[in-house]
Amino acid sequence: MGFQVVQSPHKPIWVPVDYNGTTEQTVYVGQIVVSGYTASCSGGVKGWTIAGIADTTADQVPFGVVMATNNAVPVYNDHGVEYITSVTSQANLLARDSRGVEGKMYRNDPQAMVQVMKLSADVVLKGSIYNAEYGVAPTVVTVTTGSTTGEGFVSGAVDHTPVAYNATVACRKGSNRGLYRVTSDTSGSTRTVEMNYPHDIAIGDTFVGVNLTTTGQCNAYFDDAGTFIDNAAAVRTTNYIHIDMEELSLMEPGKEYAIFRINPVQFCAARA
Repeated sequence: MGFQVVQSPHKPIWVPVDYNGTTEQTVYVGQIVVSGYTASCSGGVKGWTIAGIADTTADQVPFGVVMATNNAVPVYNDHGVEYITSVTSQANLLARDSRGVEGKMYRNDPQAMVQVMKLSADVVLKGSIYNAEYGVAPTVVTVTTGSTTGEGFVSGAVDHTPVAYNATVACRKGSNRGLYRVTSDTSGSTRTVEMNYPHDIAIGDTFVGVNLTTTGQCNAYFDDAGTFIDNAAAVRTTNYIHIDMEELSLMEPGKEYAIFRINPVQFCAARA
């Protein structure tokens, strides 16, 4: 499952899938897409490429989330995600079997189209959290050195090198089960919290760690296709964007997710 729109003031619209130069574009339902000159698009949408600190290298402005395609017969990838690929030749355009497009501009146009919910800083999104690859759950680690003060623990390594105050651990098994804490360390295995856990942390307790905070502004990275939050990414030194976190859910294995808004800075066409 890709990104979902939880709350939005916008109505969905139909837009073409871009054909960039001589390169066809494939987009997925649940994918965040871009359009316009900053993304070098020729009137359509393609996947969002996040590059540089706060995406200052690519400078691409997120346009929307794909909700549906106009393929008469849906097609799916190996993960069961629906997708559509653009074509450009007259023969391929006229050979397409499409359905469902509405709107003044494109109702009779045979090109590959997607229904998109427009993005802005007030749109609330829900995104799955995976470890580097679609469908791979964040790693659960087991405590090897506990704490009688609840200030932290030593365990196996989490999926990423944490950024201080931009990472969270949640207890899966132990006296603190269900409790979340933002960490202040930069170690993947020696974890430190400043708001202590209320109960002792024991050897054998298990935790899951993510490269996100629980509340407010934080750094995050999406996979190259723009379909999930990447828990393996280095969100301080390489590529990331700013998001505003509203809710973090880490208790159900394989169904970890975040509810958030994309920070307003990402909607500026030029960023320094």
